[in-house]
Amino acid sequence: MPMAPEHVYLYAAVPGDYEKALAAADVAGIPRKNVIGNFQRAWSLVGTGTDLVIAVGGAALFALYYNPCGWPNPAGQPGGHTPFETFPAGQGVDAAKAGFFVNAAGYTALDSLKLCVMLAYYAVHGVFPHQWTGLPRQEVPQQRCVAGSVPNLVYRVDASLVPTVRSDGPQVGIYASFCDAEAVRRALQLGWPGVAATGGLGIRERPYTHVLPGSPDKTIASVLSQTGGAWWLSFWTVSWPTAGDAYREGGYVAGQYVAKQFNGFPGQVLPNYVILDPEGYNVPASSFQDWQTWVTGWAEGVRSVHPDLTPALYCNQSQYVRFGLEKLDLPVFVAVSPIRGQAPAVKGGNIRGYCAFYAACPAAADVATVRSWGGVFNTVQFRDSGVDCGPAV
Repeated sequence: MPMAPEHVYLYAAVPGDYEKALAAADVAGIPRKNVIGNFQRAWSLVGTGTDLVIAVGGAALFALYYNPCGWPNPAGQPGGHTPFETFPAGQGVDAAKAGFFVNAAGYTALDSLKLCVMLAYYAVHGVFPHQWTGLPRQEVPQQRCVAGSVPNLVYRVDASLVPTVRSDGPQVGIYASFCDAEAVRRALQLGWPGVAATGGLGIRERPYTHVLPGSPDKTIASVLSQTGGAWWLSFWTVSWPTAGDAYREGGYVAGQYVAKQFNGFPGQVLPNYVILDPEGYNVPASSFQDWQTWVTGWAEGVRSVHPDLTPALYCNQSQYVRFGLEKLDLPVFVAVSPIRGQAPAVKGGNIRGYCAFYAACPAAADVATVRSWGGVFNTVQFRDSGVDCGPAV
């Protein structure tokens, strides 16, 4: 029985092969989000036994068969070998098998294109496309690191899919609960240039966070896919790992869980930042090293599932200073309260914005104050977490 389209993935390691994979996905009816350029994610998918991975082009084939470039992988294995094999050459494959992937690498670019189209179509439909016969000869895996191949290929995303800041300089958006689409529309109609909401709350066990009922993020994505023109911050409260989990692993599983929530969103609109909020359960880290390890795991987990997402961290001013978080190689959003008479005491090159509470209507003075602090993506929150008024009222 052929594979469901959502369980077929096309993996490429260079831009030209990624474009071939996109074309094959369109022909076969495979979601474009299943075209991936992340080596660690492809590695994980090959091992599942439930997902079928098609390696498009020689760079992807060599990577999954030998890892000749020595890229990091979920198993922590050195370069030069992987635990994977290719399915037998010269035939279509329409069933997944743990540890096996499909070879769609030809000896010419045209052969690779024909291979990935035919093999992707066969995986979903159980037959080759009408009047397409004779698979091109498939390339033999080589211990060669292809020039230009990268472990995390991020293909250029259509600018319409990721909200952008509407003008230069600091912006002040609104953080609210956004329980329904009408609240999001109201915020935009009132003139807020950006919106922010919490997508999930911390839980005590893996994956240490869970999506909120009704998914505020999905609501925001639905509205922005129709209106555009606003940026978007997605906050996720994440609990610290339990005693049995390392910090990196705890952050990694949380990041993976959160990134998966954005698959298949309306219009494929994505937030500008997906932000870890460390206000969950369990014992917090007490050193910069542990914070760094946890946050790095979070970022790697997010990117392993959805390379187009940008992970970030939320913290208060005390945490930023006490744990030296200015040294993190990750965007940071800093909480500030109250707004009036309380300019941020911290500055840092990785601070992207300040999250200020509480604002009051009319909000113009509070908005002007927060804008003066210099962050780019700033937010204010009203005491009831509602959309009480616009930024200029």
